[in-house]
Amino acid sequence: MKNQGILYWITGLSGAGKTTIGNRLYYELKKERDNVVLLDGDILKTIVGDTLGYTEADRRKRAIKYAQICKILTNQGITVICCTIAMFDEVREWNRRNNKGYVEIYLDVSLDVLIKRDQKGMYSKQKEGKLDHLAGIDVNVEFPKSPDILIQNDGRFTVRECVEKILNHPVSFSSDYDRDSNYWNQYYEGGNAVNDPSLFARFALAHMERGKNLLELGCGNGRDSVFFFENGLNVIGIDASDSIIRELQRKYGDKDICFVCDDFVCSPTIFVGQYDYVYSRFSLHAINEQQEEEVIENVYCGLKQYGKFFIEVRSVHDDIYGKGEKVGKNSYIFEDHFRRFAELEELVGKLQRQNFTVTYAQEQADFAPFGDSNPPVIRIIAEKRS
Repeated sequence: MKNQGILYWITGLSGAGKTTIGNRLYYELKKERDNVVLLDGDILKTIVGDTLGYTEADRRKRAIKYAQICKILTNQGITVICCTIAMFDEVREWNRRNNKGYVEIYLDVSLDVLIKRDQKGMYSKQKEGKLDHLAGIDVNVEFPKSPDILIQNDGRFTVRECVEKILNHPVSFSSDYDRDSNYWNQYYEGGNAVNDPSLFARFALAHMERGKNLLELGCGNGRDSVFFFENGLNVIGIDASDSIIRELQRKYGDKDICFVCDDFVCSPTIFVGQYDYVYSRFSLHAINEQQEEEVIENVYCGLKQYGKFFIEVRSVHDDIYGKGEKVGKNSYIFEDHFRRFAELEELVGKLQRQNFTVTYAQEQADFAPFGDSNPPVIRIIAEKRS
């Protein structure tokens, strides 16, 4: 867990004790890890600037910017403690959707107690007519409806007790990209993988130019990445199996080809690069539908103008479709392995909604025969033209 980014989002009205508790939490976490960042309202206002005012609309815009800054950091494995009022449901929902490790802490303090504390003099200024747009007084707020941690910070608990409650809360990670990492480690270590380039790689190469940059999502044992590299492309392969990536790094460490162990769904650094081609063979069906949409968006952003996205994926017409335990739409756990099956028209629609132009889309057998199995498989080429 030390290598995974966590967002501790501490919220409450002015004077609720957000920064005090966040500061103590920061130093407690620093005892166990180095990559911890504390952000409070004053720090974030300095970063965002003073272009926004304090109306409800301005506060919403500012809060979303705060959330986006936090996501940039957590995506890179940094633990962030953010102390902010940001009392809007849409912001907290955005946080929960976009951060793989998220803990929402609400400091519930009655208005009477806050007015008595008046630590920054804000409530007295508002009463005297010297301050407008004070959250909870003349600006509407949306109190958290289901925070992970609720603390009534009205003096009944010490700061230490509040921090211990946060530290004792188990952090659950919504991403399931590494759900099958053990499965794939065992698969590759068992010598089961095919080493020759796939038929799809040979098909895709005919639509590529030498010297261009290619990113392969879910590169596995690297057979297609190496094939593209040997045919004059600049290649980065990414996969969640640490075992196979270590082996590829050892084997090709002196070559001009890069293999990375990371989450190809949302890796912030991998999609910062601009690619001519992104190649995905049998990787989209290893993630859930929400993650697929995230991948499509990230690929679009990471491609150059006229860049191409090559996709090969299992179809709902596959002979193993429906076998095992159903865990979602067209998704099953079969033989201890997660599999999701795509519908051609639906996948094309998702790509088009992201402004891809689909130049090739076919579903048929003979695309990916393996042993005695030769199910229909979907192939797509999508191009970024706008």
